[in-house]
Amino acid sequence: MRMLRPCVLASCVALFGATEAQAVLGAHADTVQADQVRFQGVRASRVLPQMTAHEISLPDGSTVKEYVNASGLVFAVAWRTRLKPDLANLLGSTVSVAAAGDPRGAGVAGSKAPRLVRQANLVVHQGGRMNAFAGLAYVPNLVPEGFDADSLR
Repeated sequence: MRMLRPCVLASCVALFGATEAQAVLGAHADTVQADQVRFQGVRASRVLPQMTAHEISLPDGSTVKEYVNASGLVFAVAWRTRLKPDLANLLGSTVSVAAAGDPRGAGVAGSKAPRLVRQANLVVHQGGRMNAFAGLAYVPNLVPEGFDADSLR
C-alpha cells in the first residue's frame, strides 16, 4: 500500500495539477501523444471506420479517452477518474464555453448530481461520486457524420 501512494499521487498531479492543458477539443491529434507523456500513462489506440480511439490508462486506474476524426482533429474526450477532474486542465480553453452555459461554472465536476451542458459548439456530460467520476465532452460539428457522440460514455 505504501508503494502505491507515490504512484497515485504522481498520477493525480499529472492529470489534475498540470498547468498546461493538452487534450484540446478541436486540436490536432498530436495532443494525444502529449497527453500520454503528461499523464505518464499507457496508451492503446484502435482505428475504427470513422475515427481513431486513444485510451490512456494511468497508474491509479483512471482512464482518459480521446477520439480523433478522419481529419485528424480531437472531437471528443471522455474520462473515468478517482478524483474530481479540473476541466480546465483536462479540456483546455473549451471549458470557458461550458462555464458560460452553466451558472455554477464548469471548473470541477459536481458530485452526486450529473451535469449536462449542451450548446451548439460544445456538449459536456459529467458526474460521479468519490472514487468514481466520469464525463464526456465533444464538439458537435467535429463528430463524424452519422455517429452518435453521446454513445461514447
